[in-house]
Amino acid sequence: MSFDASDIRELGLWALPLAQRAGAVIMDIYKASPEVRYKADRSPVTDADVACEHIILKALSRLAGDIPVVAEEALSCGAAPKIADRFFLIDPVDGTKEFIRANGEFTVNIALVENRAPVFGLVYAPAFSDCYVTLGTDSAVRLKLVPDHNPEPRPAYEFQPISGERVHSRGFTAIVSRSNQTPATESFLRRIGDPRCLRMGSSLKFGVVARGDADVYPRFAPTSEWDIAAGHALVNAAGGCVLTETGESLDYGKIDRNFANPSFVVWRRRDEAEAMLQGA
Repeated sequence: MSFDASDIRELGLWALPLAQRAGAVIMDIYKASPEVRYKADRSPVTDADVACEHIILKALSRLAGDIPVVAEEALSCGAAPKIADRFFLIDPVDGTKEFIRANGEFTVNIALVENRAPVFGLVYAPAFSDCYVTLGTDSAVRLKLVPDHNPEPRPAYEFQPISGERVHSRGFTAIVSRSNQTPATESFLRRIGDPRCLRMGSSLKFGVVARGDADVYPRFAPTSEWDIAAGHALVNAAGGCVLTETGESLDYGKIDRNFANPSFVVWRRRDEAEAMLQGA
């Protein structure tokens, strides 16, 4: 299966009921106080990660079995597919620490990468029924999406277009990780003028930037490509950008680094990024 610009919308419409089904399974486990285990790298994992990833991988194999899938839990067990110019990146539960803390700030992330850049992204927070999805490379929407084991196929979704526009009068605002604050983050924030800060877990932070409620999200703690690809696609489609600290583009498919990302900054607007980088 090949995707062009019009296929991105179809991929989004196909992925929404999949997200509902995966979200319903996650919420069942979330409410049951799941057992926490630890992987070789000491990162936590629960049955929700494993069950959700299984649902997504099975669905993707039916939709586009010829496109490789890099999925967090499978990769941690040694299942490393050979990737080409096009591949999916899956994080079944991004923000597992927040899942364990039961604050709701965790997401399902589904992304498609082409030529080292994310071209499609879905970020779904089932605890809040809050979903963000791209319907084109320059079309991002938000919608209420309730977890459902048996969702209605192709309902009349109530899409709210988002374009990074500030919807409220506010000062320059940053959003930062709830669980991974670092001295480098604090230093960056000082360099750009100590803006007001919001704190949040998981890739929901990308949604906050894409919808215009924050201007910048600096990340100077370790992440992997599956953590951010869907959010990156979302911010791009809403008119923003994701750059390294020095203003370079962030690429995907870094097999030699085991898909690890460098530090990066998410910007609501590219022109603001350029101005801040020049003045920092």
